[in-house]
Amino acid sequence: MGNRPTLKTIGQLAGLSHVAVSKALRDAPDISDATKERVRKIAREVGYTPNVAARNLYLQRTSTIGMIVPAMGSNTAYDLLFNEVSQAAAARGFCVMLGSSHRSLDLEERHCRMMVGNQVGALLVASCTSEISHIKAACGPTPAIFVGGKTAPEEPYALLCDYRSSGVLAVEHLTGLGHRDIALLTYEPFNRTIQQKEEGFSQAMEARGLRPRILRTGNAANTLGAGGAAVEQLLAQGPLPTALWCASDYLAVGVLNALRLHGISVPGDVSVMGHDDLYFDLFPDLDLTTLRTPMAELGKAAVELAVALMESGSPDQSRQVFRPSLVVRGSTGPVRRSPL
Repeated sequence: MGNRPTLKTIGQLAGLSHVAVSKALRDAPDISDATKERVRKIAREVGYTPNVAARNLYLQRTSTIGMIVPAMGSNTAYDLLFNEVSQAAAARGFCVMLGSSHRSLDLEERHCRMMVGNQVGALLVASCTSEISHIKAACGPTPAIFVGGKTAPEEPYALLCDYRSSGVLAVEHLTGLGHRDIALLTYEPFNRTIQQKEEGFSQAMEARGLRPRILRTGNAANTLGAGGAAVEQLLAQGPLPTALWCASDYLAVGVLNALRLHGISVPGDVSVMGHDDLYFDLFPDLDLTTLRTPMAELGKAAVELAVALMESGSPDQSRQVFRPSLVVRGSTGPVRRSPL
């Protein structure tokens, strides 16, 4: 059958009106069980699938959630977040319309306007920067739920990551191994996520009477390169710190590569740790100590909030904070040397 089968197609084969077919497929009480079974059998045979868009239009509802992220790919946390959101949405009978802004504010805004025009019920936005006025203007009455660490905590719909606590965990772990000369490596653009990591790190170091060293190099668009550049700058400045905490796992991978090229062993000469825990259980040779962002919990909570806003407009909880957890592997160890 060349065309997509419809309710009328099934009705013609079953000798029923399309209204009766619709009722049978919806298990209406005024249709006999025998008729329901016959209609379902024909529907399976012709490969009928419901026209969700038409049904939603009739019911004046939508089953689509929009999601906009700065970038996609296995080298970002957003790939993992989308997988979790997509799975949680499907479990609730919703699909997800995804847009990547490629870290462009203009494209981020256009994605918002296009998705609102396509009548998504809510938008999950991991914004490019901490400036979100253009997103809120583009979304209008469609609820925008901000996900991650870049958004100010006073936003009414926000699922925030407490990256300040990341700094505390990193310093606790490294000082517990005897490290006192520790550097935090970050990158541009500066945003609330980077700010929180730097503040948490600085406060935790100063609380222990230690001098915080922070080096910001490169860009989020190429964190592997930023990691290599950071190592070169540190070597040019003098002795390397005994421990390096990197603001992302891929920054840490760039650091590990650069250290290896210079013949510097990890963790023998320098301990290295990252942030996010992106797929590194699949690459045991890297053995990277890191801080795990609870993506599964974050994705599920984002969908629950979106559905609550779409169905009732008054969610039980509109703002949640998620904290990272320490994952210890082999790239960190006790101090074994004087600074290089």
